[in-house]
Amino acid sequence: MTIRMNFDRVTRYYINSIPYFFQDADDQHAFFRRDDGSAAVERLSWATLQDIMKRPDWNYEKLPQSVEEAKSRPQPHICLSALSRTNQTLVCNRWFFVCGLTRRYSEGGLTLRPDDVGQHYPHIKAYAAEEWKTFHEIYGAKYFSSNGNSFGFDASPASILRWYRAVKKAGGRMDALIDKRGRASKLDINQDSYLFIQQQLREFLLNQRHTGREVVDNTINALRRENERREAAMLPLLQTRGKTALWEWLKRFDRLEVDAGREGSAIAKRRYLGVGKTNRATRPGQTFQVDEWEIDARTIIMNGPIREGLDQKTIDRLPRGRRWLYVVLDVATRYIVGLLVASSQNSASAIRALEMSTRDKSDLAAAAGAESIWHGFPFEGVESDTGSAFRAGATTRAVNETCAAYSYPTVGEPQFRGTIERPFLTFTYRVMPYLPGQTFANPKERGDYPTEETAVLTDDQLALIFIRYVVDVYHNTPNAGLFRETPAKALERLSGTVGLPPQLPRSMRRRAFGISLERKVTSKGITVLGVAYNSRELQKLRRRPENTKVTLHLEPNDIGMISVWTGREWLEVECSVENFHGVKLDEWIAVGRILRRRYVGQAALAADTIWDALQAMRSRANEAMRIMGVLPQQATAEDIARLEKELYLGLSVVENEIPELDALDLADDGIGYVIGDPDAGQGGALPGDAPSTSDDEEVDLDDPEEDTDWWQEGEDL
Repeated sequence: MTIRMNFDRVTRYYINSIPYFFQDADDQHAFFRRDDGSAAVERLSWATLQDIMKRPDWNYEKLPQSVEEAKSRPQPHICLSALSRTNQTLVCNRWFFVCGLTRRYSEGGLTLRPDDVGQHYPHIKAYAAEEWKTFHEIYGAKYFSSNGNSFGFDASPASILRWYRAVKKAGGRMDALIDKRGRASKLDINQDSYLFIQQQLREFLLNQRHTGREVVDNTINALRRENERREAAMLPLLQTRGKTALWEWLKRFDRLEVDAGREGSAIAKRRYLGVGKTNRATRPGQTFQVDEWEIDARTIIMNGPIREGLDQKTIDRLPRGRRWLYVVLDVATRYIVGLLVASSQNSASAIRALEMSTRDKSDLAAAAGAESIWHGFPFEGVESDTGSAFRAGATTRAVNETCAAYSYPTVGEPQFRGTIERPFLTFTYRVMPYLPGQTFANPKERGDYPTEETAVLTDDQLALIFIRYVVDVYHNTPNAGLFRETPAKALERLSGTVGLPPQLPRSMRRRAFGISLERKVTSKGITVLGVAYNSRELQKLRRRPENTKVTLHLEPNDIGMISVWTGREWLEVECSVENFHGVKLDEWIAVGRILRRRYVGQAALAADTIWDALQAMRSRANEAMRIMGVLPQQATAEDIARLEKELYLGLSVVENEIPELDALDLADDGIGYVIGDPDAGQGGALPGDAPSTSDDEEVDLDDPEEDTDWWQEGEDL
């Protein structure tokens, strides 16, 4: 299946470092116009675009328009589908002349007068012909009734000016060029008479609750008295209408307005209460809704995932508590794109849930044993309530950094957030009965249910249950909000028609969702958890008169690069050591604990040693380790500061030492060098050399002398 991308026309996309603007798309290709002065239109297949978005140089830049302006921007050719073939050709040709005049006028030297337009007519028509050619390349003969191969349409300067002014007055809409002659309509009553009758009929909306018949009779009597007064004053008489017409006008009043006036606004509000009546999203990623929910179950609170071998007495002594669940849902498809278990309500958890929603999570689904794929894609807008986690400045900054809009519905009106509130009720009825340690709203509902005695689940087990339910059950269950279509099918259908938003560039993702830290630039650059990041631009920053601390953002899913804010611009700084791209923060912390104890006497660790340990740990990682990103124990900025003081104090990562080969003798056969005494055989070793571990030897992570309870020590990570 071809997965389309939903590009917009107010974003500058960089493909191979060349700026482009999106023009149009069909089932197989997307058309982009170069923004380098050539105005050339290029055609790219959807498969090619998928590969382009995986490259490190993929980037895009939102222009100074908001997302709401981008979504409300009229599509110029959408009005053509309702016209006849002849009118389609007529409107298109007029549009090309308007584009040609606009382009010539922007170059200067042209005034908007018929005689001056006539002098520049050859240039205007040439520009119009270029627009015609580009339009034909994209749409073919879809909107043309003629079979010509060139632009043969002519127009007078006065007509071109009239079309130009009509389009400008309409805000740039193409439908202003449609010939509407012969369709004019007029009211069958003058304005004064209409306003007078409406004023009398509005008596029906008063809280005196007059009957409709009484209001109609009073209106007819008021018209008669007013005409008698006007006749005496020699004024024009008002037009009258019979009872049937007045009854029809009375029925046109909005029912909400009628009930609010006659019975009160409170009664009308309850009667016409809106549930989930938010702005209907029509494409994936157009609107995400995010909310938090305190899980109706008590779980075991631990510093890390549960391990085998803990005795029951130890488990019984561990504290119990309730966790919070952060859920991100796509409004158009009802597809849950983000799910996170948190220890409390905080902005860091909300940001992690939003970050999770923008990427594919098939690895998490596989760790939970799910059979379906868990998709993710960027968002154009986010809606949430006014909770402290969502109103925090860090959450707002993260959304704004992705060039998305953030909006909040009316306070105290949860029915307007029914789209995101409804899944929590589904969890209550479909998931919670299967969980031990369930809680209830009051003692009457709980009865004699032993909540504390049955609380045996840990955070990782709780997360695995919710992930499995969401991916395999919720996404494949018919949804009433989708007219009995499943969220998975809705996403598949819309991704093949309107497409998904393009993936976020890596730098944008890091700036938006990365952990914010402050560091001072040194001669080694910036060091985070023993890993150094350095560049020429960073050293220039160090040489400033005041070398104050700078703000940086570290992505938990890839610590191979950081984003540094200099006060004026962003710097992307790579790690000074190779093989750190793709390493997760949790992996590096876990490996650091093991290697720090094993090499306690060393101030520096070789990159190969770290890489072998990472590979060994990944090969033995269980489900709980793979889902660490959705658990409350993921590292925060405070945890990083504490670990640098306790675990990584004085520790640094260095590249492997490269042997000096210039001082060695070349072997007799010309291949390789002679190391040590050639007569010493295999036992010869250079004096002073310390025994070293082979690069191919895997680091043993199961040292029996290690403390197997290291993960329980300290605070939550």
